[in-house]
Amino acid sequence: DEQAAGALWNLSMNSDNRIRVVQSGALHPCITLLRSSERRVQEQSLGCIRDLSVNPDNKVRVVQEGGLPHIIALLRSREESIRELAGWTLRNLAVNAENKVLIVEEGGLVPLIALLHSMNERAQEHAAGALRSLSVNAENQNLIVQNLGLPPLVALLHSQNAAVQEQAVVCIRNLSVNTNNHGALVEAGVVGPLVVLCTSDESLVQEQALVGLRNLSANEAFELEVVRENGLFAMVQVVRTGTVKL
Repeated sequence: DEQAAGALWNLSMNSDNRIRVVQSGALHPCITLLRSSERRVQEQSLGCIRDLSVNPDNKVRVVQEGGLPHIIALLRSREESIRELAGWTLRNLAVNAENKVLIVEEGGLVPLIALLHSMNERAQEHAAGALRSLSVNAENQNLIVQNLGLPPLVALLHSQNAAVQEQAVVCIRNLSVNTNNHGALVEAGVVGPLVVLCTSDESLVQEQALVGLRNLSANEAFELEVVRENGLFAMVQVVRTGTVKL
């Protein structure tokens, strides 16, 4: 099983082969192997599915073949490498609009939020990346807040890892679109870190931080908090430089 899964993983690294592997009927056996008691078999199978799920059509097929519950279950694996791969796979799958709903319905939200607390920065990045995609959905925005997703997301705004920081700030920006979340965002201490990120050298991070502040400051109940944390000054400074248009 390990050799077969490993061979399929090698093949699935090639973009053209991702379609052929699924057409050959190999996807369902790979999903079945996710339940193996052997760590290496789980890892090889999950790695294969992660690579297959880069393909847009395969994002749908993985779910149709019953892969979601098993991938989500592996977010709770004792093995760090498997938790990371599971988060990465869900990040790929969450790009699909229907999967944004199904991942949450299958119970993926809570373990993804838990993965944000990992000491592994790659696992943090993939968990935050999955939540970034899930948070495009309005109902998911509420559920992320209700399931205590804000504290770890705000903590990741302080990360020294640019990729982790980017995923977290885009997710926060998505959550700030929903005015019902503004109180929880401010209470979680998001304003200060967003102000700091307005000076980021990463243009996407800077832009998303500014949009998040703009969304919060548009709410009369919290505009004073944004000003108090020097958010107004930060926004004016950036607009003056012309680097980002709000």
